Amino acid sequence: MTALTREPWSRGMQLLRVAAALTALSAASLSAADSTVGVPKGDSNILFSAPLADVPGKHLVVVRLDFDPHPKEPFKPHRHPGSVYVYVTQGAVRWAVNRQTPQVARAGEGFFEPAGALHSANENATPGARSSAIAVMIVPDGAPLLTVDRDARTTR
Repeated sequence: MTALTREPWSRGMQLLRVAAALTALSAASLSAADSTVGVPKGDSNILFSAPLADVPGKHLVVVRLDFDPHPKEPFKPHRHPGSVYVYVTQGAVRWAVNRQTPQVARAGEGFFEPAGALHSANENATPGARSSAIAVMIVPDGAPLLTVDRDARTTR
């Protein structure tokens, strides 16, 4: 089940605030992403990555997502090995999970992707302008952040 959150103080917003606080506290000591999570070192979109001491075998990874109004490459349907919460920070993003009807999340809104769900649509929904979001991910140790599903088609 996925949920679009519209309340500014929703549980998703609380999770984002926790992630932001963790990022601020650890930014000084974190110079690159942790390679044990399958993230290339030096990836500029990775804002934060740290093991979760209270959840052995998992990492919290925070990623900046930028959506160009005219992308150079088409979206590739994919799956994440853990839960993901996406919070839109600028513009609007059209998204869909498990081939459900695409929805639009605007700045200040977010959506949840359960672990293993097919992320079947993800694109800029702001005509002529860039959109941005922050993804807060729970990633098992050693797992890649995402796996492209070559057999899946994009939801429109």
